[in-house]
Amino acid sequence: MNTFKFSEDEEHRAITVVPANSEVIKTVKLVYYFPHVFMPMHSHKVSQFSSLVSGQAIEKSRSSEVENQIGVVEYKPLSHRHSNVIGPYGAFFLSVNIDSEQSAFFDEYGALNHRFSELSQMSAQWHGMSGMLMQPSCSQHIDYEERVLGIFSATILYAKKLRYPPTWLKLAEQALNESDMSIEQIAVSVGVHRVHLSRIFQTYFGMSISQYRQRLALQKSISAILCDQNSISSASAFGGFSDQSHFTRTLKNQFNITPRQLAKLFSSKRGDVTSIL
Repeated sequence: MNTFKFSEDEEHRAITVVPANSEVIKTVKLVYYFPHVFMPMHSHKVSQFSSLVSGQAIEKSRSSEVENQIGVVEYKPLSHRHSNVIGPYGAFFLSVNIDSEQSAFFDEYGALNHRFSELSQMSAQWHGMSGMLMQPSCSQHIDYEERVLGIFSATILYAKKLRYPPTWLKLAEQALNESDMSIEQIAVSVGVHRVHLSRIFQTYFGMSISQYRQRLALQKSISAILCDQNSISSASAFGGFSDQSHFTRTLKNQFNITPRQLAKLFSSKRGDVTSIL
């Protein structure tokens, strides 16, 4: 049987599963980082795959600075040193810690170097993994090693080289995060036609502008619940949802969990993590 744990400190709250009978997969985690958290330069004790599920974050290394994107997986080997800055409404990350030096893994995949790659056709499967951790009572007997290695193998097969968005598109994204400008107004401000903006945005971010705005609204409401302990109705209003039902439906569609369940799952007073849902 898989083991589930809850942990928290001043930077994050995490649901962690330790898979049963796995020599390769050490842990699978869904981590919520609080807004504006800064993690100084560090490296991990094990190799790690991670993917931004929701929110915003920036990762810096000695040679680069990259904004994490939803729909992108990153592999960090033992030696990779990096720092992280979390966005204004926090961020959810799915992380999988792997013993990449274990003989079965090394013989199959070799020595992997640090890299980013688009999740492409595998994005739904990686997102589904985060949903499994949102439902710990339903996934105690899942073979996480088989699931993770299957998704990872297919991700390598389908992965495309990560392309970074042009400057004007980053400015458009910034406007989406910081203003209520319409698509037409944003397009004018960055000097492109709105049709071109919509097409290129979908190409680079893997979602439409309206979907991006909905995810941003959702993250604002999640932050209001997990950080400020606001009521569900207040959190709904903070995110800009028309009402509490709209927020609940959106969260349910994204993570298959209700606001009340989310609050209990990531609460330090939650009790047994496997009996919440």
